[in-house]
Amino acid sequence: MTVQSYVSIETQMVWDKIAQACANPLGLTQETIDASLEAAPPIEYEGATHLGRYLIPRQFIRYDVEEQPRDKSNDADHVNDLFNNFEAIGYRLDAQPPIVGADANDLSSSKKKGLSGYNRNEALDRFGQELYIFDVYEFESLYWEIVARNQSNHHSNPQMSQTAQDYIKEVCNAVERKIIPNTSDAIDAFVDLIATDKTSKARKKIKVSCYNNCQVFPNFLTYNSTGAGKNTLNGFINQNKFAKQGVEGRDDQELIAQGYITYCAGNGDNKSTWMRALYHGTRLNIPVWIFGYAPVRKDDLKKFREDFIEEFNELKEVMIQFAFNTVEEGQESVIDEDSFPVKLAGFLPQYVKPNPEDLGRPTELGLVDVNGNRIKFDPDGDCLTLR
Repeated sequence: MTVQSYVSIETQMVWDKIAQACANPLGLTQETIDASLEAAPPIEYEGATHLGRYLIPRQFIRYDVEEQPRDKSNDADHVNDLFNNFEAIGYRLDAQPPIVGADANDLSSSKKKGLSGYNRNEALDRFGQELYIFDVYEFESLYWEIVARNQSNHHSNPQMSQTAQDYIKEVCNAVERKIIPNTSDAIDAFVDLIATDKTSKARKKIKVSCYNNCQVFPNFLTYNSTGAGKNTLNGFINQNKFAKQGVEGRDDQELIAQGYITYCAGNGDNKSTWMRALYHGTRLNIPVWIFGYAPVRKDDLKKFREDFIEEFNELKEVMIQFAFNTVEEGQESVIDEDSFPVKLAGFLPQYVKPNPEDLGRPTELGLVDVNGNRIKFDPDGDCLTLR
């Protein structure tokens, strides 16, 4: 939450003294600042304290091109638009000023680092404007500074919207500098903060690109739930010569002769898969084997698989309890695991990063267990949870 505070009197005196000798074709004054505060109040940035809006000689503001939030440096057309806007309109009171913060490269309290307004800075150089209005902030950490400098680009001056590549650059830089952890959760949260001007669909695409660029999921294989190609669920079933998924297009006698039914599930307690499995497995008296897989990339695949098994067992217990509840009181009820129709076969291989200790072959091959070790599928064997 932004809280009103102020820079020191000494800093203001330094700025005011130098400002007297600065070229000021826009005619900016304290009255301009007061009017702008009415028309465009300071933005509240999370993790930041607003120290005030000041008329600062631009020689005290340092812009670092390497920290420019955009993927590319100054855009010539955008700089021209801003220059023309200064000539035609002057200073726009309804436009948020550029924001600045402490400069880690200079201990002087009067020196600040420009966090937004890179193109305006270039246009002001061409216009000959040697002082300008800035919002000064103090940030709790570099993390919140980066968030603010991206959010600040959503302003009302002739504007150049942040692109997906701009945000991808920011995320990858933040990961490389260890400002955020190299995990999907950290990247998701960061993108949701800095890309508030994008739709959820656009942010999802940015996140996926960041995962790949930051190598959060090196060679993580995901499967399409439709089709029969190489990286589809049906493709995996076919390549391994397992029985085709489901029952569609086959009569009961064909299924019984087949000896078992298969389904793929993205979570261990998938109700739709379980009900189909119970229904067909019970009426045909054949086992139904479920193959687990992660529908989306996971930075901790082992935990996903452990959770999958836990979910599988919890729903299995519910189904068993349901069966017990339907038995007349006093009758002995014993579960025959061999006869229980729904079984977990194992998991599809998804972590396929080349293994240097195995001639570069994928780390996971074929049907695997929780740890990614290859296992053999036995239609007459035990459920993975019983091994």
